[in-house]
Amino acid sequence: MLGEKTVIEILILAAGASRRLGEPKQLVKYQGTSLIRRIAEASIKAEIGNVTVVTGFQAEAIVHEIRDLNVNTFYNKDWEEGIGASIRNGLKHVLNKQPDTNAMLIAMADQPFVTTQHLQKIANAYDPSRPMIIASAYTGTFGVPVLVDNYYFDKLMELKGDEGGKKIFVQYLKNIVEIPFIEGSIDIDHQEDLAKLK
Repeated sequence: MLGEKTVIEILILAAGASRRLGEPKQLVKYQGTSLIRRIAEASIKAEIGNVTVVTGFQAEAIVHEIRDLNVNTFYNKDWEEGIGASIRNGLKHVLNKQPDTNAMLIAMADQPFVTTQHLQKIANAYDPSRPMIIASAYTGTFGVPVLVDNYYFDKLMELKGDEGGKKIFVQYLKNIVEIPFIEGSIDIDHQEDLAKLK
């Protein structure tokens, strides 16, 4: 499906304050590695495209954690607004550097079981000639990691507050391709989630 000139950029959202958890989830260790480093390493190994990490809360600590990896970092000054601002500003930042981007693969820092192979499956399902959304499917729904064709970029730029892309995607169900990812339902929001993980 992918031609040599197809440009897919990876955007890792890692700006949140983790208020419900009570500590920066991005820096939580699982099997000896922080969650932000796990997703950054998986993204790099997937060899899909450039990787940009959007920071906000505890930005210096997060940048320090991945300082030796081949990733770009972008500080989202509006991080307190919520995930909508991270997507909006992160997308703008990437497009300023790479205006020919065909699609954006959006991942989160709080899903410990995202693998290089899963990211590659998402990218390999993409056909740049169609306005596709390739989403991870789990527990009867779909979500991140998700690849979004540039047809939807203008709509993502309009996100505000704590609303993610799903609000947009549900309007285009016929364009969504789902990639099974059972472990996608496991994310770290509360101390109970962390206790179960460990």
